[in-house]
Amino acid sequence: MLVWILSDLHVELTRGWDLPSGDARPRFDVLVVAGDLIPRAERGVKWLRVRVTDRPVVYVMGNHEAYGTDIQRTLEKAKAAAAGTNVHVLENETVRIDNVTFAGATLWTDFAIKGDAHRAMMIAADRMNDYKKIRIAAYRQHFLPHHALTRHLKSRAFLKAEMRKPRGDGKLVVVTHHAPVPEMSHGAGSDNDPGLQPAYRSDLTSLMSAVPDDGCGALRPPDLWIYGHTHESLDVVIGATRVVSNAKGYGPWLPQQGAWDNPRFDPNFVIEI
Repeated sequence: MLVWILSDLHVELTRGWDLPSGDARPRFDVLVVAGDLIPRAERGVKWLRVRVTDRPVVYVMGNHEAYGTDIQRTLEKAKAAAAGTNVHVLENETVRIDNVTFAGATLWTDFAIKGDAHRAMMIAADRMNDYKKIRIAAYRQHFLPHHALTRHLKSRAFLKAEMRKPRGDGKLVVVTHHAPVPEMSHGAGSDNDPGLQPAYRSDLTSLMSAVPDDGCGALRPPDLWIYGHTHESLDVVIGATRVVSNAKGYGPWLPQQGAWDNPRFDPNFVIEI
């Protein structure tokens, strides 16, 4: 299976760029978009449906999808817009395409990579737009770091449960927006403020190696883990899992014709699994 991998396209903060089409489009079997396509996930579904009509699309919400709206409401609208189409919106859910199971979640983070989750949550609450622009509880409350942590724990439990399920010769691909690796691949990216790194990343590398049965079933790591959010490129093997990010980030802007955030972003990045 050929998987076309993209994230952080930030259509709302981009001018003069679009998804490759026609002869410029790569050969692929499934398109995976690992979040931050555009605020309001239902708009993201419509954007994808216009541009990709002949292949399955796996779409996971990022944090920006919920900007200016209620996080649960935009997810519900996105699922309604995708119902019966080739676009699969996943939040703690799976879809099986041929012999590959895609397990998707926004994931958020546990704020723990620096050793002081409480302090990391306070910094994030003060500095990040996520905790000013996202609402929950039918718009009645602001989304706050402790809500993100609760969502992270739920998603992590979901992913571990999927890794414990028998899959025979089939493959498991995990798609998350937030990063499962604790360090950046290079010196660029959107999380280059050390104080905010715990809001971008968790250390889930323990899920990338096999774990014997501890009474809940043996854990078999995913074959591939796709993520976004950090506006970086990464393609490494950790344990038994190939970990990949191909994020565009903000831009380009016209008329300057500048590049996007991540100079290593490849609009036609396809891997075979």
